[in-house]
Amino acid sequence: MASWSLRWRILTETVLLVAVTAAAATLFDVAGAVIVGILAALTAAYRAKQLSAQFSRMTEGVLRTASIDRSYRISPEGPAELSRMARAVNRLADRLVAAMQATDAERTRLGSILESMAEGVMLVDEDGLVEFANPAALKLLGPEVEYKPGVRLITLNNNYELNEIATLPARSGRADKAQFEIRATQSFVQVIASPVDDRDGRTKSVVILTNITAVRQTDTTRREFVSNASHELRTPIAAIKAAAETLQRGAGDDPETRRDFLNRILEDSARIEQMVQEMLELSRLESGQTQLHLVPVDPARFLQDVAARFRPLAENAGVKILVEAEEGLAPLRADPVKFEQVLTNLVANSLNAMPGGGTVVLRVRPAGKRLRFEVTDDGPGIPPAHLPHLFERFYKVDQSRSIGGSGLGLAISRHIVQVHGGEISVASRAGSGTTFSILMPCAEQAGDADPAG
Repeated sequence: MASWSLRWRILTETVLLVAVTAAAATLFDVAGAVIVGILAALTAAYRAKQLSAQFSRMTEGVLRTASIDRSYRISPEGPAELSRMARAVNRLADRLVAAMQATDAERTRLGSILESMAEGVMLVDEDGLVEFANPAALKLLGPEVEYKPGVRLITLNNNYELNEIATLPARSGRADKAQFEIRATQSFVQVIASPVDDRDGRTKSVVILTNITAVRQTDTTRREFVSNASHELRTPIAAIKAAAETLQRGAGDDPETRRDFLNRILEDSARIEQMVQEMLELSRLESGQTQLHLVPVDPARFLQDVAARFRPLAENAGVKILVEAEEGLAPLRADPVKFEQVLTNLVANSLNAMPGGGTVVLRVRPAGKRLRFEVTDDGPGIPPAHLPHLFERFYKVDQSRSIGGSGLGLAISRHIVQVHGGEISVASRAGSGTTFSILMPCAEQAGDADPAG
């Protein structure tokens, strides 16, 4: 019976009902026929109720499969039509679940991409309501932004320029881009807003926020470097030109005058050459092109060698150079040529700061798993306003000096220390001397390979 088609089952049961009723009327009297008819009607009603229940179960199964339980499947029982319908619904449910799983996987993948992007991404409608914002966007908008879908962009970041650019594509269908500063995060961003249509046909804005602070800082540094280098080179070049013009006008006829001007030309040429070499070295250090040749170094003996090299010059200037080093210090692993350049620059700066005499102390002592080197002088000290800028390129405490160093020495020293994995700092008070401190790793912590700068 379960395999019969529904229409044949109904037709067969109807024919049997009529046949039974006719037979009862022939064999029995009218009352018997009525009784048989009533029983037949009750049987038909019962069968109708069974079919109705099967249709109800089928309807509930379809609804459950479509909207509630993705794993539920309809049992293919009952008449052939209902059985085929159940199997068809189950196949449709299988395809629907597969499509939904693929959609969920794609949504999860897209969400992971948006979550991990360095660029900020927002979806904004024409009224400035933010329907979506990834973490990078919220980070760029402000450190204390509280975001919920549907919040207005202008409340997330009180920047009317950003709000105007973000809503323009949704209002006009035209893309736009701009660069400006977000004061809440003290960062410069590039904003690109493009129109996009949603499923309802409404135009909205996809806004891409890119942090370009580092790019702007690099560009500013480059311009400052060119400007400062041009300024520093202008003085010796002008002096060479003036000396050459003076010799050309006849001053070269006097041997003493000629000798004097030629010496000036040589001195200024040497100054230009030194400045160019320092700029090239700083460029190599900043670009990571410098190779360090690391070897174990005895820190106490190293300081003694540096002090011995400066003692003749220091004695002529009335300056004492002392060395203080503890016994049994761990060896330093460093590039001796590069690290000597750092200490030489610091000692030379101390000597230049004490034209009337004084004392310079070179000191080394353990500092945990590192070594602390110090160069201390009792000179006039450095005003506090200058301390944050000492390691900047071309920075000079006395900006009025037209002769002397290029202002690159401390910048080079800082980079050399950093590529060794160390730190350099300065402490000073006006009238109380200056101390430069360098923390460097011991040989055990520095590793055996020669790292690139």
